[in-house]
Amino acid sequence: MLTISTPSLAAGATIAAFLGLLLVVARVLGSLTERLGLTRVVGELATGFVLGPSVLGRLSPSVTDWFAPAVASPLLAEISLLGLVLLLALAGLETDVAVIRPYARDVAAIGSVGLVVPFVLGVGFGVVVPAALLTETATRPVFALFLGTSLCISAIPVVVRILLELGVYDSSLGQRTVATAMFTDVVGWILLGVVVGIARAGRLDAGALATVLLVLAAFLLGAVVVGQRVVDGVLDRLSDDAVGGHLLVVVAAAVGGSALAHAVGVEPALGAFVAGVLFARAGGIPERARTVFERTTLRVFAPVFFGVAGLEADLGLLTDPTVAVVGAATLAIATVGKVGGVYLAAAALGYDRTEATAMGIGLNARGAIEIVIATVGLDLGILSPRMYTVVLLVAVATSAMTPPLLRRVLGDVRGGAAVGRPPDPS
Repeated sequence: MLTISTPSLAAGATIAAFLGLLLVVARVLGSLTERLGLTRVVGELATGFVLGPSVLGRLSPSVTDWFAPAVASPLLAEISLLGLVLLLALAGLETDVAVIRPYARDVAAIGSVGLVVPFVLGVGFGVVVPAALLTETATRPVFALFLGTSLCISAIPVVVRILLELGVYDSSLGQRTVATAMFTDVVGWILLGVVVGIARAGRLDAGALATVLLVLAAFLLGAVVVGQRVVDGVLDRLSDDAVGGHLLVVVAAAVGGSALAHAVGVEPALGAFVAGVLFARAGGIPERARTVFERTTLRVFAPVFFGVAGLEADLGLLTDPTVAVVGAATLAIATVGKVGGVYLAAAALGYDRTEATAMGIGLNARGAIEIVIATVGLDLGILSPRMYTVVLLVAVATSAMTPPLLRRVLGDVRGGAAVGRPPDPS
């Protein structure tokens, strides 16, 4: 006979109540930030700030204490992890390689410079960050590499949404910006895999780096050669009307890819992202199934992940002058590095000032991707709570500043006009 203890029921009820509250607050704050012309992810991340030590913990400690068992529950962490896996699978599913091909030369040049400049600046700054803000488990070189990685990526969803609102998504400029964001995402995740592998090896030398690169290359090669065939074969057996079947396959691939990556020593988040890319390369899934998967991920699981990520941060730490100065410097380095790097590369290729500036501002949005990277860093002990808060600050600030700045720069561009040079014939 199955018996359930009263404490288990009570704990379950507390977790359910907290999840319900988190989703409601995330929905309200997400809608509010959208109405303010920002992005939904800003409001969803703010949910964790509101319900965590940053706000509620200071205004009503007793309420925070009541929810403490739910916040500390492994079940909440697992649900949040599922949200992360599904979010990255969705990001991979939206990575359409066909969009990149017509602009391959520009994308490779602009994307590479837009990655290298903030990465180098971030690594350099990581070398001089005060030791008091570091953890005891991560070496200074690993921390510096991780900080550089977190500052060099971009967020595709933020870029796409604003370009669609301005009616320039289908323009030459819009397509080049999205293609470059996709390139940045892919390279950024591979770079993260390398850095995480080095962190797990516990040392930075030629031998450790070679091992990490070999494992990562083998994983990616296996995904392309074997995984792609499996995905293609499964999709060929499903009819377009089999919405449930497509959803099951995508979720299973995302979870399985994440688990396989973890098993071979690769960052699990990369496994979920690669799984999504395999489906994109196979032509994607039917629109009905894609819509259900996207809505479920973005309206249910992603807000839980963002909310829990915000719970881990304490904005009160920014009252510490050292943390505040490091936070401001990190945000400045991230913004100047990304916008400046992209602008210089685009200008060198013949883009005019408006085009180069727009691309730089658009690619400066870190959004959900940097939040994911920050969470990975905290879980691995690479980021201290103070630096975790700083990196989340960069994610929120860059996501919040991008929409109004991009609208201002592209204010005179409407209706999908052909902005920029024609596509490369290659």
